[in-house]
Amino acid sequence: MGCREREPYGRADGRPHVRSPRSAWRLAVSRRLRLLALAIVIGCTGDEAGFELPPVPPSAPAEDGGDPPPEPDEDAGEDATTPPSTPGWEDTAALYFVLTDRFANGDPANDGEDECFDPAHPRRYHGGDFAGLRARAGYLEELGVDAVWITPVQRQVGRIGEGCGYHGYWADLDDPDDGAIEPRLGGAAALDALLEDFHGRGIRVVADLVVNHVGYGARLTRTRPGWFHDGRTSCQDDPRRCSLAGLPDLAQEREEVAAYLDAYSARFVRRFPFDGVRMDTVKHVPASYFAERWIPTVRAERDLWLVGELLDGSGYDPFVPYVEAGFDGLFDFPLHGAMLDAFARGGSLNGVASRVQEYVDRFGIAAARRKSQLLDNHDVPRFLQASEGRPEAERVAGYRLALATLFTVPGIPQLYYGDELGFTGEWPENRRDMPAWAFDPEARGGAGREGVVGDPGETFALTRELIALRRALPALRRGGYAELWRPNGGADVWVFFRSVGESHVVVAIHGGEEAVSGLPMPVATNPGLSESDRAALEGARFREALGAWEGGEARVEGGELVVDMPPQSAFVWVVE
Repeated sequence: MGCREREPYGRADGRPHVRSPRSAWRLAVSRRLRLLALAIVIGCTGDEAGFELPPVPPSAPAEDGGDPPPEPDEDAGEDATTPPSTPGWEDTAALYFVLTDRFANGDPANDGEDECFDPAHPRRYHGGDFAGLRARAGYLEELGVDAVWITPVQRQVGRIGEGCGYHGYWADLDDPDDGAIEPRLGGAAALDALLEDFHGRGIRVVADLVVNHVGYGARLTRTRPGWFHDGRTSCQDDPRRCSLAGLPDLAQEREEVAAYLDAYSARFVRRFPFDGVRMDTVKHVPASYFAERWIPTVRAERDLWLVGELLDGSGYDPFVPYVEAGFDGLFDFPLHGAMLDAFARGGSLNGVASRVQEYVDRFGIAAARRKSQLLDNHDVPRFLQASEGRPEAERVAGYRLALATLFTVPGIPQLYYGDELGFTGEWPENRRDMPAWAFDPEARGGAGREGVVGDPGETFALTRELIALRRALPALRRGGYAELWRPNGGADVWVFFRSVGESHVVVAIHGGEEAVSGLPMPVATNPGLSESDRAALEGARFREALGAWEGGEARVEGGELVVDMPPQSAFVWVVE
């Protein structure tokens, strides 16, 4: 479901101007909010709601012709595009997304014995809870993740039709807000214990919030029935005013509704020391509400990394107002679509290279480092589902390249539970329970498991290596980005350079089926490299740091970087 695009407005240099949250707040004090309509946020999959979510559109075709990389923008991103957020989020090694109800059951006493608990039913609770997350913290540490995003924790409405709010997006809010936490997850005390435990382990925790709708029949619809849109607007006419799946759609253009949501959010982040907030489906919420109300409100309470979900793979135009509103970043669905094309469907790497370069060009490298790229999540089929029908060896090879890309391009890599094992499937299999064997290193290996492509033990090991590599190399976390090579109709090879301080790396991805030998690319004359980058590369010696593929080599000859690569391989060469 696409949303209407608008032309980005910008500065004289063509980059979008970003109003700071502080100036936006002052503007809000001096004038009333504009009357903008709000559309409903989807709180369930299309299958649960009775309609189909649209597929993420494929990436735009890459341009051919071998155009040189763009000139580096010396002041890109670091000034105007840096909102005040928790320092160091770009240093996150991996953000691990957990659908809490489906991960681990640590306290069966809170499962409940009513009609909403049924581990065999895909639309009901299966027993996962905060205690289960704590019990499996060792698994997260083994993998190496240092940030976890959990689904919404607010108390949910009861059974609606065949479904219950196991996913967390059907909150039973009321006025006054009672701050209730879902008892099936363990309640407030268990959430406190989870946050204390994870923080003690050095793991940040990201909350999932919804300010767009409440659950079907929520108490608020009875105590404040005038706070909702009438639901008669179609999403095609106005995606910010429609009622997706019939969920009660809050009318944020009304001062009393906006004030309620501000206070509700402020109390929540004040009460529970989360480190970040993922805001559900921001494209259905007026950007002005975030800029003038919500972002200043929550940041006044706590330093938070704020990331928005905008489920639109058509391009970055829809991102502009939300980056301008003050979000640190958005989940990069345009890149997600390009990665599906290249690594799951056997397309060219041009689309992936184009999306990465476009984000850096439009928003600056600092903003690119704060957004988050993903393979999949709970709202889309598993990444490997897109390669169904291809030989398993090809599916595994493409997935390994997708993982390598996820952890080496600018941005915070997001894993959805099971990505590290090679899960596949569409709804409801994209929300399957985490199997017990996953937590046992001795039982994890071996191909042929249902719903898994390849050997989950080997996929886990590669994911762990990539997380460790991102943690070890500052250039992969805080470095710039300069493209050195893209296919443009030739060998399906994409090479880029990332550098910060004394940390310099060359990343090379080869998606083709034939080896490449002696592939040259200019260094001395590459306009995308700064003088310090060129100096680091000229005459450099390289050490391959990943070790997941063999037979690759990089060297500098006559002012050119020359690489040899076997088919379908990825290398991370560190400049020594």
